[in-house]
Amino acid sequence: MYTASKLRKTTVQAGILLLALSIAFGGSAISKIPQQNAQPLVVGKSQFVIKVADGSLKVTRDELNSYVRDAARAVIKYYGFFPVEKTIVQILPSNDDGVGFGTSTHDDANGVGMIEIHIGETATNSDLQGSWTLTHELMHLGFPVMDRKHRWLAEGIATYVEPIGRMRIGRLTKEEVWGDLYKNLHRGLPAEGEGGLNEARNFGRIYWGGALYCLLADVEIRKRTNNRFGLEDALRTIAKQGGTAASDWSAFRAINTGDKAVGVSVLSTLYDSMADENKSVDLSVLMKQLGVKRIGNKIAFDEKAPLAHIRRAIDAMPDML
Repeated sequence: MYTASKLRKTTVQAGILLLALSIAFGGSAISKIPQQNAQPLVVGKSQFVIKVADGSLKVTRDELNSYVRDAARAVIKYYGFFPVEKTIVQILPSNDDGVGFGTSTHDDANGVGMIEIHIGETATNSDLQGSWTLTHELMHLGFPVMDRKHRWLAEGIATYVEPIGRMRIGRLTKEEVWGDLYKNLHRGLPAEGEGGLNEARNFGRIYWGGALYCLLADVEIRKRTNNRFGLEDALRTIAKQGGTAASDWSAFRAINTGDKAVGVSVLSTLYDSMADENKSVDLSVLMKQLGVKRIGNKIAFDEKAPLAHIRRAIDAMPDML
């Protein structure tokens, strides 16, 4: 989930931001904050500051650093680069178990991505390694911040691409990626009498309806370009041309830029059919065509299915990465 506000304006968070920036990005206030509470980290060509708020955590600082590094690597594996140069990750210890709620935004004034994530005081390193939340929030930095009407588009992209990125760094298997889609995409389907995704207000429609849009777009782009391009090529171009969380791009500018990148008008056409209209999809047919099937509690693949080559391209590990 990302916050609609581009800049948090409370005094406390402003102080955290300025201190963390001074440590990570060349300021003079490094002596004013304990080093264990704010540490710089470089992943690829991007800089991160990991700030841990007061509270008790079972996981170590090294484990938190690895958690952030792996999440950033997953983003890079999907986009080919990290979409912003500087990011602050604020860890908030909580009384909950495991990894909790996260938010993402961008501070335009200081040019940094800002992530907050709640981690339970009893959370283990296994909990961190099995969590999707931080990767999801970091994926948001690769796409413009959307208004409420188009929230489904941003959340859908992050929901769809996050497991692919984690698969590419070895944190998930392709069976887990497709199993997640197989299990959850139905949550994004419209109820009887419900409008398009622009009217979506519940979690299932916003996150999984948006993810369904992304899967349909990925499949259609690959079909129409003979697998030369996919959704990731559209999203990479959007980010490379400046359509990140640091921008003020509209949904339409982002969609049109993505279509131009792949040479086919798939994103805009699908938007027209799903954003304002009640478009249903026969998921059983779609999964059968992709060669995804469930046998008992396990996901298996039919390599003779008509769109199996599309599915393999989506979950492939590109040589360039």
